[in-house]
Amino acid sequence: MTKPQSLAPHTVETARTELFLLVARAIADPRARHATDRFALLAARLAAADEDWTARLCRWTGRLPALRRLRLALVAELAYARAGGTRRFVARSLTRADEPGELLDYWLRRFGRALPQPVKRGVADAAVRLYDELALATHDSPGAPLRFADVLALTHPSPRDRVQAAVFAHAVGRRRGTTGEIPEELPILRARRALYWVPAARRPHLLETPEAAHRLAGAAMPWPTVERWLLGSMTAAAWQVVLPGMPYRDRLAHLRDFDRLGVPSAHLADELAEPAQVVTSGVTPLEVVAALHAPPGSRWTWALRQAAQMSLAAVPALPGRTLVVVDRTTVMAGPAWPGALLTRGAAAAVFAAALTARAGSADLVAFGTAPARLPVKPGEPLLTTLGRFAPLEGDAEPDRVIREHFDGHDRLVVLTHPDRAGAVADAVTAPAQEHVITQVSAGWFAALPYIEMARTADWPF
Repeated sequence: MTKPQSLAPHTVETARTELFLLVARAIADPRARHATDRFALLAARLAAADEDWTARLCRWTGRLPALRRLRLALVAELAYARAGGTRRFVARSLTRADEPGELLDYWLRRFGRALPQPVKRGVADAAVRLYDELALATHDSPGAPLRFADVLALTHPSPRDRVQAAVFAHAVGRRRGTTGEIPEELPILRARRALYWVPAARRPHLLETPEAAHRLAGAAMPWPTVERWLLGSMTAAAWQVVLPGMPYRDRLAHLRDFDRLGVPSAHLADELAEPAQVVTSGVTPLEVVAALHAPPGSRWTWALRQAAQMSLAAVPALPGRTLVVVDRTTVMAGPAWPGALLTRGAAAAVFAAALTARAGSADLVAFGTAPARLPVKPGEPLLTTLGRFAPLEGDAEPDRVIREHFDGHDRLVVLTHPDRAGAVADAVTAPAQEHVITQVSAGWFAALPYIEMARTADWPF
């Protein structure tokens, strides 16, 4: 492909806004986290026309794990446009062991098989820094776009020592299907192979032994790997062994399994309500309330009620006056997402109540048969606000509700069904920030402030 031509100043401003909007929306929507042709085109043009801004955007995306693939696309476009310093830039931009392969996969699909020497050497430098035995066990999976061996073949890095030479050799052998005895330099892989040699029928019993946790730790097997090792059938003993190493979010997602299997845990409820764990995890009210619905009336209820309030720390405190409108009609009765225990209506109510609780000044309006303004007292528990929502009923139209209640607000947030998004857009005529959310997700909490920054060119970097 040819180098993008320079852009006029006003075109640069427009491109910045559009590119940042794509990035911000990807925080909320997992389906938008792969670089589209439009994203690549905008990134290429800005890498050539405004390298400094694009590089700052690239560094900023590194703070948000959800944007990892978009960040790699920005790295590739910047590397393609740069006149110098590419090797160091590429090497420093790759921070996880699966990223050398993902960057090369993007490059080969976007620019063809020719790899410039600075890019090749930068990826090789990163491979030397990132490829160790644990990385090989964790990231070199058959589903990866490029395996470790593919990266080694394309970039020819020199191993830094004898242990890394063994890692490289084993990666190549795995790719070719010629691995024999695992060398002594790779104790994690040797321990993992020993566990996989245990017949499937005996594996659950192994986890009931006193040395189970030690053996799993020696093989560096987190709980998803243990679940695959057990062929998807986690037992109470298996959960008990892996529970101490599970992230907070994963514990929330599996409380129902813990109850179903009777997993004993004297401290788990206290840990679920531990303020530092709740805040550090970044869990949102949407996730906590979903967990509260999963095992109703269970031993976790008290802890989850506390966690729901603490999780408001992950909700943005939007400035100015905000009108939050929530669709409570029967069209919101379906699941919020595939497999969700929350309905669209329940998820929308949680999102709206949390946003209202944190906003500087907010009016909360719900509509089913008729619109109703819900009172929200400062500092009241989130679950108290949720209790004020009426059941799903009626078929009122959102455009009439918006026209009736919008009164000079700085922003409008509407939570409704996808089929009603058009009517909502037609109803808004005032120059306010407008957010129409039809697929509620935890990511929307983080995305809203950045979407508003894009519209005002007030960049967070």
